[in-house]
Amino acid sequence: MEESAIGLVSVVVPVYNAADHLRDTLDSIFNQTYKNLEVVAVDDGSSDDSVEILKSYGERVVVVQQANAGPAAARNLGVEKANGSWIAFLDADDLWQPDKIEKQIQGLGGCSWSYTDSIFMGGVNDGKRDSELNDKLSGEVLDALICCNFIGTSSVMIRRDVFLDIGGFDRSLRSIQDWDLWMRVAGEHPIAYLDEPMVRYRVHAASTSRSTRKTLPNHLKVIDKIFSPQGVAAHKSHLKPVTKAKSMGICSQIAEEEGDYSFALKCAIGAFLQQPSSRDHAIRALKSSVKFVLHGLGLYGRA
Repeated sequence: MEESAIGLVSVVVPVYNAADHLRDTLDSIFNQTYKNLEVVAVDDGSSDDSVEILKSYGERVVVVQQANAGPAAARNLGVEKANGSWIAFLDADDLWQPDKIEKQIQGLGGCSWSYTDSIFMGGVNDGKRDSELNDKLSGEVLDALICCNFIGTSSVMIRRDVFLDIGGFDRSLRSIQDWDLWMRVAGEHPIAYLDEPMVRYRVHAASTSRSTRKTLPNHLKVIDKIFSPQGVAAHKSHLKPVTKAKSMGICSQIAEEEGDYSFALKCAIGAFLQQPSSRDHAIRALKSSVKFVLHGLGLYGRA
């Protein structure tokens, strides 16, 4: 596809103490086969060398700074400062394949937003494609998205006007703000999907998604928001128990992987109570109970 067909794509990179991986991330942008790109990096009050690294790229990177306000506020500010008619998001520790943007543009099919598959780097799923763990869908995906967030932020490309019309990310959420936004967009716009792992998603101890004691309250806040009378799922109340159970089940699994067996058990029981007829949630609650007891006896989860 000719670059003039879609024009400038602005890549928004929220940055917070990302010096260890930032150069690799930025280089994966500049190595794109699609060249009509603008990079807008928003430093969210970093205390390491992130700003110095950003400024070392000169005019190739538009550097915006703000007092620490979280990734939602950083991304919103980046979109506000962007000049492109399309926005692509990339977290400061993730990487793109060189032809990510080019292939994503070719696969839009008239849609106003798009996402791709990704590969995990680090953690228990190292080397696995996200599509091995979560079904990936295209078109009208709201119902499926309500039950499971299967869209990776660093894979998303969206028309800037659509993002602004929807209202951007919810600044009050320090995590799970992507899921909230995707559901609001999906309520009005079908999505295109590229079935290739175009993103390498880094998982490490600092990943917000691994802090389940902090993220679960945001999961529940988003669920209450979308099922409220003004929410995108206001008329889909039958999905609320399924959605809560899914969120609790995911948090249970991640907490267990991180060695937090008490919280894993709490989440597993919560998921089962939301969906007592679910065999999967019953099995998870049972397994979590056993691991919690064995860990307390010093027979499981020792280094």
